[in-house]
Amino acid sequence: RQTINGATGDVRVPAKPGQQVRVRVINTDNGPIETWADMPFQVLATDGYAVNGPTDVTDHSMTVTAGGRADLGVTMPSDGKPVRVQVSKGTAVILGSGDPAAPPQPRISLDLLSYGTPTVLSFDPAKANRRFDYSVGRRPGFVRGQPGLWWSINGHLYPDVPMYVVREGDIVIMHIDNHSGQLHPMHLHGHHAVVLSRNGVAATGSPWWIDSLNVLEDETYDIAFLADNPGIWLDHCHHLKHAAQGMVAHLMYEGVSTPYKVGGTSNNRPE
Repeated sequence: RQTINGATGDVRVPAKPGQQVRVRVINTDNGPIETWADMPFQVLATDGYAVNGPTDVTDHSMTVTAGGRADLGVTMPSDGKPVRVQVSKGTAVILGSGDPAAPPQPRISLDLLSYGTPTVLSFDPAKANRRFDYSVGRRPGFVRGQPGLWWSINGHLYPDVPMYVVREGDIVIMHIDNHSGQLHPMHLHGHHAVVLSRNGVAATGSPWWIDSLNVLEDETYDIAFLADNPGIWLDHCHHLKHAAQGMVAHLMYEGVSTPYKVGGTSNNRPE
């Protein structure tokens, strides 16, 4: 059963007429959730990055992928009516006094590829000097000695998976494609990336910054990021069962090393 802040049932938050309220939805589940409201709302931020020029959203829900965050903004009605922000079908945040009925879930989810207003990025993806493929599939084989039909990355099974190598200051473009038969919430640690395109269609709205990206079956994405945080970072599926089954790659910086090895006495393994 889904919870909000660790408790079942609705959460009530005081709010005054005309007050602007920000509701931050953090998805700690293994799969995506939908959130929507019984009045127009705005998406103010995704994964901690502000949306440029947000506009009112009506008749749409907002998809928050596993590990993802979304900040929704609402303005309380001047007549004192409460507002219900639905967080999945079973739970809600109720702003103000009252017990408003749950609004029906919209049939369409907001497309962040075209939401908001374009603005200049802090780096130029056209000047990318590293390009990687992250191809998610599934094939028979052995993972940790167990036979099965396992997730693959560029055709490889864990731990024989790609090590994406960058140098500090690199501009990186990563092409993600999912032909595995299931959706995957892809999560790059230590960095935020901007979505350039989905299925070959270029982004036209506000820069869509992510660190967790919901990639449906047969979808492709091109994302870009600046390599500005030296380390060795996970780049994996945020559905933690999938990660435990080996859907894990790493991004490493030249000259950075670690004394830890996968498995062995350290028991260092995904999830």
